[in-house]
Amino acid sequence: MSSSLPQEQTIESDVRAAGTQSAFHRTFSALHYRDFRLLWFGAFTSTCGTFMQALAQGWLVYKITGSALLLGVDGFLATGPMLLFSLFGGVIADRIDRKKVMLASQWAQMTFAFVLALLIYLGKVQVWHILLMSFLTGSAQSFSGPAYASLLPLLVKREDVPNAVAMNSMQFNLARVIGPALGGVVYGVWGAAACFAFNGVSFIAVIIAMMIMNMPPT
Repeated sequence: MSSSLPQEQTIESDVRAAGTQSAFHRTFSALHYRDFRLLWFGAFTSTCGTFMQALAQGWLVYKITGSALLLGVDGFLATGPMLLFSLFGGVIADRIDRKKVMLASQWAQMTFAFVLALLIYLGKVQVWHILLMSFLTGSAQSFSGPAYASLLPLLVKREDVPNAVAMNSMQFNLARVIGPALGGVVYGVWGAAACFAFNGVSFIAVIIAMMIMNMPPT
């Protein structure tokens, strides 16, 4: 009887380990797909950079103008285009290769970030530069957003679509916490230009991810 006890404990431990592994697999099931995993990590890196820039941009606008109104205008110009152009972005995502739409948007956003970084570094930046780039960046996001959302269900099996949506929300919320924290450190050590430059560099991750993904056809 005593000899069977260790064997029972071993079986129980194996069952518990299998249950833990199964729960872990269910929680992160979407990450087991190569293309979704590439897109997830690329998007997470880019979103962290976006929130780094958002923090620095708010400080910069208020530092230049001292106006809470213009700070609000900048926020509106960054998000307003999503309301104006997302419907058109959805139509384009249904009719044009999603990979081309998303890559064009990422290249455009990267360019805008580097332009502002250069203007800040040279001491030439004015508030209208920031407002214009906010509007252009928001416009680019309004076209890539629908393409990105419509791509997620195509990268995983049908039963894993809810998990893919949840994982996408998780990466966004993680970036919303980590991005500003990193942005505060970078802003304090190297200044606003570095935050914009880091954001520009962060787009390289998602661009590379999309270039090596096996995008499903439209």
